[in-house]
Order: sequence, then C-alpha cells, then structure tokens
Amino acid sequence: MNTVEEAVLTVDASPERVRGLLLDPLALPGWNPAFHSIDGPPEAAVGHEYRITVRPGLPGHFVYKDIRPDLIVTAWQVPGFSEEGNWLLRRHGAQTIVRHDFTHTGPLAALLSRAYRGVAGLRLERLARTVAAKAAPMG
Repeated sequence: MNTVEEAVLTVDASPERVRGLLLDPLALPGWNPAFHSIDGPPEAAVGHEYRITVRPGLPGHFVYKDIRPDLIVTAWQVPGFSEEGNWLLRRHGAQTIVRHDFTHTGPLAALLSRAYRGVAGLRLERLARTVAAKAAPMG
C-alpha cells in the first residue's frame, strides 16, 4: 500500500536558510518528532546511510537521495515501513514556498496510514518554527 501526503507552506526565511536546516541531518530529531535519534556525519551527503531510531524505538536508516538547490529528496526505513519524501523550495521575495510530499510503503505503513494524515503540514509548520527560532537573536 502506498500512502501519499503533501502540503505547501510559505516560510518566512530565505531558501538558503530553509535548505540549511533540511541539510542538517543531526538536527532532524529536533523538529521531526518521528525521529528519536540519528547518528552519522553532520554534513548531508547523497547516499550516506545515517542510523536512526524512530518512535517507539524502531531502528532503521535515513538517506539523502538527491540534493539540489531547489529540491531535497530523502528516504528512511524501519522494519515494515519506508518513506520517500520530497522538499521543493521556491523563492518568493524574502520568503520560501516549501512543498513537502512523501510516500509510504510497507505493511506497517498500511496500519499507520490514518495516523499520517496531515503530517506533511505539521512537518512544514515545525520546520518553519525551527528556522525562525534559529534566526531569532539570542538575548
């Protein structure tokens, strides 16, 4: 079974800032609550498998499949569940229009399909909040 989810959000940040957060693999658990932990080099590298643990403790791996200035393709997998996701970035003045979509496959994905309704939008909202928090002056 394939579960497809997508959402679009205008983020109050440049594409470079949004891209920077998406390409910070070790920061993923900070804004994507599906990830409990991720281990690997801090630089994003196409094809490198990062070890992950997802809630509720399932081990797996995460990979960047493609990295372009306007598109980042990621994939992660745990037993019975696979996700491939796209992050499309388009400059809109000083902001970025981000389109996020993902496809799930596997028997666990079929069981969790209802739980993932609306998740693309939630991810975008968390991404936007995290980018804004990183840009906020410390004080």
